[in-house]
Amino acid sequence: MNEKTFTYPALLVRQGSGAPPLVLFSASAVEIDEWVGIPRKTRIIDGETLGFQRDDNPDRVNQIAKFYSEPHNVIHNPLLCAIRQNIGIDVSFTSLSVEPNEEAHAIVGTLTIKVKARDLQSLGDLFRDAREALEQRVPELVGREAPDALIRRLRDQSETVFPSDATDDYGEEDNAEDSSDEPTIETADLNQSAEEALFEESHIADFWAELKAREVLLGRLGQQFQGDEFVGFGRDAVEAFLRPVILVDGQHRLLGALQAARTSIDSDPQILTRMAELIAAGAETDTVQKTLLVERARRLPISMLLDANPGEHVFQFVVVNQKATPVRPALLATIISTSLSDAELEPIAGRLENAGIPLRNSRAISFFVRNQASPFESLVTRGLESEGVELLPWTVLVKLVDIFRDLKGARYFHDGKVDFADAWKRRYLPMSKITNVNANENAYSVWSDPDGPWKDVFIAFWSSVRDILGNTTLPEAPNYWGRPRTSNLFNKPSLLTLATDFFAFISDARRPINSTEEVKGLVEEWLLDVDRNYFARNWRLSGVKKDSAGSRKQWSKLWCDYRRDPKRLPDVKLFSTIYKEG
Repeated sequence: MNEKTFTYPALLVRQGSGAPPLVLFSASAVEIDEWVGIPRKTRIIDGETLGFQRDDNPDRVNQIAKFYSEPHNVIHNPLLCAIRQNIGIDVSFTSLSVEPNEEAHAIVGTLTIKVKARDLQSLGDLFRDAREALEQRVPELVGREAPDALIRRLRDQSETVFPSDATDDYGEEDNAEDSSDEPTIETADLNQSAEEALFEESHIADFWAELKAREVLLGRLGQQFQGDEFVGFGRDAVEAFLRPVILVDGQHRLLGALQAARTSIDSDPQILTRMAELIAAGAETDTVQKTLLVERARRLPISMLLDANPGEHVFQFVVVNQKATPVRPALLATIISTSLSDAELEPIAGRLENAGIPLRNSRAISFFVRNQASPFESLVTRGLESEGVELLPWTVLVKLVDIFRDLKGARYFHDGKVDFADAWKRRYLPMSKITNVNANENAYSVWSDPDGPWKDVFIAFWSSVRDILGNTTLPEAPNYWGRPRTSNLFNKPSLLTLATDFFAFISDARRPINSTEEVKGLVEEWLLDVDRNYFARNWRLSGVKKDSAGSRKQWSKLWCDYRRDPKRLPDVKLFSTIYKEG
């Protein structure tokens, strides 16, 4: 069997006397894809084998591919890999020093990776090699009897016609009796732990049986079978198990880089010229595409653990995937707004948005949280560890900003048929003088600009609501402007309901917004007959979860009904009652 050899300049580092060494290097994503195996997970649904492959997230892959399509973008995190067999077998490191110091913390050298070329190997032989590799890890499996019942079951599931003599050993007469004796792989829990997601060690005997059964069946078929997939297990998945290096973390980054390279080739109008140049230079036609992919693909940084112990691989996966703490959106907003000036942010703004970073939200929220003119100043979470619990969640302010800036999402909790912000935008924004548009401008584009009129309208509206319906001096007051856990007013259901009802009012009243100064008058007109004590009473909410669906709908309906006929305040008992349809 032919071998391919890959050689890379590398740095071997040791983090401590008892820690296994790491090798740091970089390689083309296309080459990595040839020698690395992505961990697989067997999943059985309704008794049918679907294959052993950890699920990819297509959205995540597309997002990373789009990120890599921008030449200036880089991802700092290296791919985390580990060797499958002891150092010196398929993977070796050679120091460049004539007299290397084996105890040095960092050694410059060369990493060599050898991988068997299995393109021409039959699928049956691949199953055999995978089984033998499993037996090297778990010697107790050597000599284990073939799983007859599983073989019969897989034969029945296969669409392949077997030779007549195959039924001599695996006939129908006894398969019902024996099928329960064979180990089977349980249905995978979609919320499986990180350990189970990475490896099949927890069901190692079952995995061995799956491989052995297919090996036996393909041996029976011989040259009759020429396919690359057999009863749910495909060539790519089996080959991945035999690669000399395992990918512990970074699956989506690798797949995203490969997709970005393919997209780059497909979208390049000069690609035919480049292909002709390669062929004229002597390149084989079937290697041209790979050459082009290598040229276009990112060179990804890699940290390779020189430890073949599968338990150590699982440990590293768990540490990376279950112990890492992502940056919360609120803290992201704080970092962006406090780390960069507008001039510094402008060159990378588009790249941040394309990378899936909510830049527009981050900048807007940070403005309202830090601006002294804002009624939300210092009252919203910013993702800091020192923050208390009496702050409005960052996500609530995001929803309020979306309603006013994007003019969408103003729907009553109890009746979401109409988006009143969108209705007002379509009908009355174009005639609103506050946008001050000329014939060549779009009113919505002017309104929703990061520094557009919406921002002053937002501040004016909520300042008026706070002053009319709220209390800013007594934290214990039921309508206190702050403390969302205890306030009837300053919380998600109430604030979103008020925003929705205001847009319903100006839409029904056919009122444009001509100036910021006009907003206060619109709010006063909207709340003309509303009792200022609506939120100031004790609603007796002990044990009531404000943000439950039932509470949101109940409060929404109570306010909506009262505001349209404000002759009597709702009975406070109704606020702790769960909404009922009809």
